[in-house]
Amino acid sequence: MNSHRHLWIGTVVSLGITALVLWPAFGDPGEDSFPLSTYPMFSHGKHNPDLVLTQALAVFPNGDRKPLPPKLATGNEEVIQAMRMIIDETYGGEERAKSFCRDIADRIHRASAPRWKEAIAVEIARSHFDTVAYFEKEPKPLNRRTLQRCLVKR
Repeated sequence: MNSHRHLWIGTVVSLGITALVLWPAFGDPGEDSFPLSTYPMFSHGKHNPDLVLTQALAVFPNGDRKPLPPKLATGNEEVIQAMRMIIDETYGGEERAKSFCRDIADRIHRASAPRWKEAIAVEIARSHFDTVAYFEKEPKPLNRRTLQRCLVKR
């Protein structure tokens, strides 16, 4: 009798797990839920190829602007964490954004890499890119709006 009970419990658990795994296949492809992902980024075409990115940029004497690596932009080498920090600090209020910009300028001033030592300013900007052109041609923004700007100490 006890073995029938174990068989019944095993069958119910197996069917439950199978149903959970198959569940996303019958749902709306636009919805996503951890841990049962439907991978919505692959389930339908993207209507607008634009990418909006908030960036920390080094400004050079000739006017060139280069995105700063995560370590210089935020003090953190983790790319996703750095991106989140740039957004949080930039949109966390005017004073917070100004302070963040000054912190970046200070990290550039103390940087050991000669490439970044030439920077004269920091800009935090919202840049719009055509995603396809970004990879097929060059990563040049369609437009860019400066949100904060501060000078690098000399």
